[in-house]
Amino acid sequence: MCTEHFSLSDGGPMLVHPPKDLPQVIPAQMRRVNNLISRRVNYYSRQNGVEDVTAMHGWILAYLYNCRDREVFQRDIERAFSITRSTVTNILQLMEKKGYIRRVSVPQDARLKRLVLTDAGAEAHQQIMRSLRQTDQYISGLLTAEENAELLRLLNKLRAGLE
Repeated sequence: MCTEHFSLSDGGPMLVHPPKDLPQVIPAQMRRVNNLISRRVNYYSRQNGVEDVTAMHGWILAYLYNCRDREVFQRDIERAFSITRSTVTNILQLMEKKGYIRRVSVPQDARLKRLVLTDAGAEAHQQIMRSLRQTDQYISGLLTAEENAELLRLLNKLRAGLE
């Protein structure tokens, strides 16, 4: 495994720090932590038998599961997760192909499709939620109660400022 990186800052190669010593830039650190959290979720997901579900599929399944008592449309997913229409379209097509959701036309507008969670989708949701709880428990255990509260406060502040 290579632990040295080179930079062409002045036209020639230059030895720089190993990856763990990369600059402490907030977006880069958040991305690294997000990647590590995703790996942990995937680890627990494999243990719980839901290997073929991405993290975003899991969050959408949870949204649909929690909104079973009302009609949910693609635009609701776009708004809830701050993702583009084309991205949501691709995600929903794959989820439909895997049998987790169905898209059902509504009588007043055939172009509008209501999203319906299938039994397979509800079962996958239960296993994913188990994996997420295990991940949250693991991560929360790395920090004190005060640190967890402060981290959540700061992340919510960042999210609000970026929206």
